Amino acid sequence: MPLDLEPWQTDAAGPFVTIRAGGPLEGIVTLTAITEGHGRTLVAARLTQDGTTKSVSLEVDSYEQARTVAHTAVAELATGHAADFAHD
Repeated sequence: MPLDLEPWQTDAAGPFVTIRAGGPLEGIVTLTAITEGHGRTLVAARLTQDGTTKSVSLEVDSYEQARTVAHTAVAELATGHAADFAHD
């Protein structure tokens, strides 16, 4: 059964949240609605370390999960640690 979006949610292309983490890695975390994803969200983190840009991403089932993952990634990036979306 498809999940209906709340009125504030979007299915538009591109990130609907961008967080600049600050810190030594110049980290950025974005949240993007997945087209036809019925509420699924892509969380992506990008950082620059030793002149090399790296990125990781993770698809999650809800905005609440995306917020949790994003806040954790921002905290890691702000303290100089690369965001890691690996599951335990």
